[in-house]
Amino acid sequence: MTNDTAAKPPAPEREPNLLKEVMPGPQLAILAEALFLANLMIIPGLGFVLLVALWLKKRHSATPLERNHLEQTVVTSLWGGGILVGVSAGIFLLGGFDNPVSWVVGVLYFVCFHATLILLGVIGLNRAMLGKRWRFPILGPVLLDEPGR
Repeated sequence: MTNDTAAKPPAPEREPNLLKEVMPGPQLAILAEALFLANLMIIPGLGFVLLVALWLKKRHSATPLERNHLEQTVVTSLWGGGILVGVSAGIFLLGGFDNPVSWVVGVLYFVCFHATLILLGVIGLNRAMLGKRWRFPILGPVLLDEPGR
């Protein structure tokens, strides 16, 4: 005798097929991640201004997923930019602008940290396209709600 009223496990969440669907995730989350990357690669400064303007305009009306990506990109842009500029300036102030070692260390640091931010931004864009939450490691604010997603 079987019990038909027993609770059935929930159906697994459907993964979008990115080869057949064009950007199935929320457009605002995708735009936030795209502006984060544009700020790092194509339009530095202007990309940041557009990202902050988007955050100020949409932060109260956005869905939790969109708000997650907006918050992560804005906070990471602020921390990442501050660290990138601050440490680079510190390297040159301590080592001097005429010291070749300062230039080697400064350029290596800048390129490695900048490339890491770009890589994390690409991962965030992918997560936005898949409609999933994202937290930038170390620099991004802690995710408080929905820990299982």
